[in-house]
Amino acid sequence: MTPKERQRPEILNQSRKMRIAKGSGTSIQEVNRLVKQFDQTRKMMKMMTGSKMKAMMGKMPQMPGMPKLK
Repeated sequence: MTPKERQRPEILNQSRKMRIAKGSGTSIQEVNRLVKQFDQTRKMMKMMTGSKMKAMMGKMPQMPGMPKLK
């Protein structure tokens, strides 16, 4: 993958995916699976760094049964 493709995987069209699969010795399906996993991970990380997650983490010590963090 080129640096531009790694930064913006949404630009990957079918011909680029075929080139990546050929160059890595894998199938197009495996490339598609990797791109999908990457996209899901990116979304999850955005959620975790968002303000909602920070607020939820701030309330955790107040929840009953949770050990106190030092």
